[in-house]
Parts: sequence; structure tokens; C-alpha cells
Amino acid sequence: MPEAATATLARWSGTKVATFENIATFEELGPMEVEVTEELMKAYAFSMDDYRAWHFGPSPFGPPIGHAAIVGNDLLNVKYGVYDRMTVVGLHTDEELIFHAPIPLGETVTITGRYVVKDILRGKGHAVMEAEARDASGKLLVQHRNSELTRVDPGETTASAGTAQPSRRVVPDALSADPVETVRPGLRAETPIKGKTTRLTQAQMSVFSYIGEYERNFHNDREFANENGLERTIAQGQQSAGFFSDICTGFFGAPWFTSGRVKAKFLLPVFPDSVLRIKGKVVGQEAARGGLRTHVDMWIRDQDDRLVSVGWASAVTPDSTFN
Repeated sequence: MPEAATATLARWSGTKVATFENIATFEELGPMEVEVTEELMKAYAFSMDDYRAWHFGPSPFGPPIGHAAIVGNDLLNVKYGVYDRMTVVGLHTDEELIFHAPIPLGETVTITGRYVVKDILRGKGHAVMEAEARDASGKLLVQHRNSELTRVDPGETTASAGTAQPSRRVVPDALSADPVETVRPGLRAETPIKGKTTRLTQAQMSVFSYIGEYERNFHNDREFANENGLERTIAQGQQSAGFFSDICTGFFGAPWFTSGRVKAKFLLPVFPDSVLRIKGKVVGQEAARGGLRTHVDMWIRDQDDRLVSVGWASAVTPDSTFN
């Protein structure tokens, strides 16, 4: 096969062995360019079961826009411009995304990052990476921060691992009241918001985890998972963060793309064909510059009622929205 064609088959990768010892804090990662094409938006919509009309036609911002978290996986993976992606042995435990502006269809996004923390946490190597996505003019679009543990079985329970949770603990409830579909002033704490139930297939997991770019990992390849000590594939934690962003898009609307913030903690592995119930509730509202900031807690349970992920989110709704 010609060299030029071969170069397009595998997702780009650096050569530095991705061990905890080799992590260098504040080493520049990237830049990596991602074009938000129609094909990318279709693939993301399929992997997340999120076909909101804004991504395929007119949006509140004019042209079609990418899902808020559409480059979330690329922000997480910018480290592989330096590190060899086939040598990674680690576990993504915590994720944070902050949205500053929507990403229109056709935009080429530049992603850069750096490790900012490297320490030992409960006997395991622990690292924190920050990254950001900017448009062609340099405007900040999305910020990212994640925590990962090394020297850990990727199928292991992580409820007692990872970085500290935010000060407010998520308390999943039965939520007997009818959920509200959109944010408004005066919502009381414990008010449920509209959630989502979805069956996560292996095909969706594989598309999300770069099967279309000929990458093998324990998310998209059962043989690879077996070789790494797993009985079956597991979904990326980043997909759970995407599900949280999805229900927040429905609840907050356009302000989610300009002021949304979500933190997620991944507690248990998610397997193919899991039926995921994503739910949330309002925990408070407060005045913010130009509007109202609403805070919500979220969680995901599977068909066996296992609590697999929890999340914290907020966004500012401008005063004009309610006039």
C-alpha cells in the first residue's frame, strides 16, 4: 500500500512510552487539529444516541453546531501526540468540561494540553491533565481537565479511587415528581430534570473509541480487552460525560454551549448492551452576572441498578431568556 494511504489508517500517535514514570508535568501536548465535519457529527450522534436538530440544521447560533462535548474525546487524547497510545495502562476516573462557545459545522479546532499534576494517590500513580480547544481565530471554545490512575486494572471498581469529589455529594433519588424539561427561575431543590434511557451497544462504543480510524483498544476490540485481562470490552468514561452533557443541553438549551460546566466521576465499568438510565435533579439556583446560574446533580444507573457514574453541572441562563 502506498505510504500516503497507510498514514491515514491509524490514529496519530507519539513514541514516548506511556508509563507513569515518563509523564512530564507542563510538557506541551499537541497541537492537534480536529475538523468538525458532517461525518464527525453523524458519528458522534450515533455513538451518543443524540440526534438533536441543532446539529443537522439551523441552531440558536445560526448554522448547525457540534454537540457541546463533540471534541471531548480529542481533548482527552491530545496526550497521544507525544505518548505511544498502544502502551497506555491507566484508568480515567474524573472528567471536567467547561463550554465557552459553540463549535459550528466546518470549524477546524486546535487542541493543546499539558499534565499539571503527577503524584501518588492511594499507592497508585495519579496524573491530572488539562487541555483546551480553540477556533481558527484563537477563541476559547472548550476547556478540559481529567484525572487518571496508572498501574490499575481497567475493569476495577473506582468508587474509592481518583481525585476528591466536589464538596457536594450526589445523592441519587427515586424522583417521583414529574421532571421539568427546561430551566426556569424558582425551581426548588430536588426538582427532577428530564433524563434519558438508552441502550449502549458495542457498535456505539466502538465508533466513540475510534474504530473508524483503525485503532484497537479495550473499548472497541474484545480480543484486545482479553489480552489486557478483561473478559469483555468496557465503555469509555468519556461517554458517560457525554450523556450528562446531552441531558444538560436539553435542560439549559443554548446557554449550555456558552456557560455550561460539567464534572463527572466514573465509579464502575459499563459493558456492551448496558441499558443506562441518566437522571438528574436541581440542587439550587443563584444570581450570576447577567442571569441565573442553576446547579444540577446527575447520575447513571445500569439495568442491574448499579450506580456507574455521577456528575455535577451548572450553566448561566441570561435574564433575557425569561422575558
